[in-house]
Amino acid sequence: MTPYGHRWRTVTRPRILARDGHRCRRCGRATRLDVAHVDGNNRNDDDANLGAFCRLCHRRYLDLVAWRRKCHETRAARKDAARPLLVTSLTVIAP
Repeated sequence: MTPYGHRWRTVTRPRILARDGHRCRRCGRATRLDVAHVDGNNRNDDDANLGAFCRLCHRRYLDLVAWRRKCHETRAARKDAARPLLVTSLTVIAP
């Protein structure tokens, strides 16, 4: 069973959005809402563990560690970590 299957989209998510008044539980915004697992466990679909959050609050407060890691692990950073930096020697000329 996938946690975000048909039942999630048609029953669970609409129920939680309606319960929270189609507004973010943290800031009150009413646009681009996610239904998030507060404890981070996507298998725990208990109503007390689910809440409607705007995308900003979802990323900032619930998924901060994973989101920060994803943002900082760019392709360029991975490539740079895999190869040594080119070091050039600078010659200082005395006057």
